[in-house]
Amino acid sequence: MPEVSEASHRFGGTEFQVSRIEFMHSHGTSWLDIRLSKEDQASVLKAGEALPHRFAPQAGWVSFRIERPEDLAIAKKIIHMSYQNAKKNLEDIRSRRTHPKLG
Repeated sequence: MPEVSEASHRFGGTEFQVSRIEFMHSHGTSWLDIRLSKEDQASVLKAGEALPHRFAPQAGWVSFRIERPEDLAIAKKIIHMSYQNAKKNLEDIRSRRTHPKLG
């Protein structure tokens, strides 16, 4: 995915960022923590495609465990949703910086 970089995650594992905004991290090869918009979070949880995050569900985080080869397609879908959400958040941040409110 364009503009994605990797870094060490503060709680272990590998963090994935788009322009320094973390959108997911992994713990080992099969456990993913993924940040979504609240709407996307509700959708994947309702569909049973992800698990509630243990520590930060209020911030849109979900957890995903890759256990079978079939899980990869769902993981890719959720990661793409997270990436798109991070890109949107980045655009919102950039827009606020270039168009500050007049006050």
